[in-house]
Amino acid sequence: MASSGNGTKPRPNKRKIERILALVTLSLIAVVWVIGAARAERDLMGSVREALPAADHFTRVENGVYAAWAGAGESERLGYVAIGTANGYGGPVELAVAVDLEGQITGLSVVSSKETPAWFKRVEDAGFIDQLSGKSYRAPFELGEDVDGVTGATYTSRGLAEAALDGSRLAATHLGLEVPAQNSPSITFGVPEITVLALFAVGFFGHQRKFKYKKQARWGSMLVGMIVLGFLYNAPLTLAYFAKLILGYWPQWQTNLYWYLLLGGFVFTVDNKNPYCEWFCPFGAAQECLGFIGGAKVYPLRRHRDWLTWAKRLLALAAILLGVFYRNPGLASFEIFGTLFSFVGSTLQFVVLGLVLVIALFVKRPWCHYLCPIDSVVELIRVIRQWVKELWEKINPRKRTA
Repeated sequence: MASSGNGTKPRPNKRKIERILALVTLSLIAVVWVIGAARAERDLMGSVREALPAADHFTRVENGVYAAWAGAGESERLGYVAIGTANGYGGPVELAVAVDLEGQITGLSVVSSKETPAWFKRVEDAGFIDQLSGKSYRAPFELGEDVDGVTGATYTSRGLAEAALDGSRLAATHLGLEVPAQNSPSITFGVPEITVLALFAVGFFGHQRKFKYKKQARWGSMLVGMIVLGFLYNAPLTLAYFAKLILGYWPQWQTNLYWYLLLGGFVFTVDNKNPYCEWFCPFGAAQECLGFIGGAKVYPLRRHRDWLTWAKRLLALAAILLGVFYRNPGLASFEIFGTLFSFVGSTLQFVVLGLVLVIALFVKRPWCHYLCPIDSVVELIRVIRQWVKELWEKINPRKRTA
């Protein structure tokens, strides 16, 4: 991904190289997007059969809906299997939902999931999908009412429940059953949303030159970000957010307002400065707290700085391309944030986390400086924003007054 430097105005030749690299990056993502879309057009019959193994054969009624039959002909219809879709944390979740002639779910099969594998496995191991079987298409499928969610995986749980609801009601429509009107989801606005708005506001004012209490405000923001966005809600900004944006996976704003506020505040900063990374990134704050205890220092590593910078960018680009190709934003997220804030992850993630935290005692923000992919995204956005701004000014020149 392209670099925009350390805040100083780049030289003309350097600026030209940055913009060429930005174009190459965007073009590569676009090509992989197209290839991944073609790959995603695969046969769904494996998941359809898994949802209703008792059927001898299926006939396609319309896109995403299949009639299930017993025997060689079409004399005994068992029901329908419909592909239900909803948004989880990482993007769309698709379920093959088998429904009998009375509109009751008899089986489910995961067609595709864009969730981070460790989190999705946690939901599966909790038996969440199994509790959806046997429910009627008339049920509300709402967490906390007729469906028990999985602690720490609310978005994934809600996505699966809504996908089951979508598939069951789609099948019920083809059965000629009266499908109740679906109410618009209520707006979710609580502590996380209020917190992220307040932190962006503090970051904005803290960047002003005349602001006198920058150090105190920054430490306060970091601690709030670490405690609230990290340990309490485990909702830091990850590379999966940007993969979702590229893939066009836009969840309902009513129930995902936090996602839009965090991503919008990050991309569309008012003063062209990103307060998230330095002011309230939960993992960055955790590293800085350890550095305060251990007396960590900044090691610029001038001899290897360029190599490390490009390694970080290429790693971020490879992760984005992987998520785009497989249409799974969760695969783009290799960060170890969740391992710290929820204590969920693979053995390798725990090992890497332990190493980073130990190093953070002596080296200031080692993950942020040498491995974090978000920094590369920041640089790419900054290059593109500046380029667009210059092009706009050329098209619409402003009259300068003395």
